[in-house]
Amino acid sequence: MFKQKIDVPNKLSEITLGQYQKFSKIFTEDTDQDFLQKKMVEIFCGIPLAEVNKIKYSSVRKVVDVISNMFNEKPKLRKIFSLGGKEFGFHPQLSEMSFGEFVDADTFTGDWQTMDKAMSVLYRPVKDKFNDSYLIEEYDGKTKEYMKQMPLDVAFGAIFFLSNLRNELMRHILNFSAKKMKKMTTQQQQLLERNGGGIAQCIASLERTSRSLTKWKDSELIPALHG
Repeated sequence: MFKQKIDVPNKLSEITLGQYQKFSKIFTEDTDQDFLQKKMVEIFCGIPLAEVNKIKYSSVRKVVDVISNMFNEKPKLRKIFSLGGKEFGFHPQLSEMSFGEFVDADTFTGDWQTMDKAMSVLYRPVKDKFNDSYLIEEYDGKTKEYMKQMPLDVAFGAIFFLSNLRNELMRHILNFSAKKMKKMTTQQQQLLERNGGGIAQCIASLERTSRSLTKWKDSELIPALHG
């Protein structure tokens, strides 16, 4: 029997975006609930899959319940967070986003496997701070692999924030003069007409995952756990 103490995350800030991406990929490719629950323990608790098989069934279920409940949370936007000793700030003026920033953010948020790229568009190193305001580095069109290490609560908070502001944001983004619209290529116009489709797909994916995890937890086939 597995005797090692299981280090179970108790809040989204203890889970990285990269970990969630790994689980999300498996979740969309495999429908075997037993396997998915074992992978959940492996990924979020850092326990080799072979060792997960040795853990008591009731203990695995408890871990799954704790983590599943966290995925139902809707954290608020964190404007600034630290990663690797550096501060990153959320884009302070969404209405002033460049065309390139918007297209990349919308495209990358359409798939959880590219969400780290989306976050590297939305969050960039803080280069100056004064009172409650800050400036971030300009977007250079290059996404950053290290965003996979960002806390999941920060990523979730940004996603829900953008979802709530999507319609308002789109009104700003689409407010181009007729002259500028004429200069845009057909492909660019089609991208704008998607109306923030990436965020919508992302939210839909989160909701599907949440519903499935809730079914695991509430299933009558799972014996009640006590202590």
